[in-house]
Amino acid sequence: MDESLARHAELVAALRRAVFESPGHIDPDVRRAAGSGAPMPQPWGPYTEKVRDCSYRVTDADVDALKAAGRSEEEIFEVTVAAALGAALHSLDAGLRAVEGGEQP
Repeated sequence: MDESLARHAELVAALRRAVFESPGHIDPDVRRAAGSGAPMPQPWGPYTEKVRDCSYRVTDADVDALKAAGRSEEEIFEVTVAAALGAALHSLDAGLRAVEGGEQP
């Protein structure tokens, strides 16, 4: 791995730790599940799928439904970031595999 990729790998690893392992308003296990696409406890499942697969379709109504289910804005933010980062990292990993090994994503 060249120096540039190594430096970026360290930054990506730090971002993973910050989002998926640091203390927060929502349990790190829930954030890791949101990022990995694993099954989520209610009311998170449909919301995290939408963030991961078609984030442009997330609306105020989605957030309002989570609030109505008793979730705080801080919890919603953390789960949103975890799901979005998980989707981005999935794409990044696939791209790096394709560049490094000539594989198709």
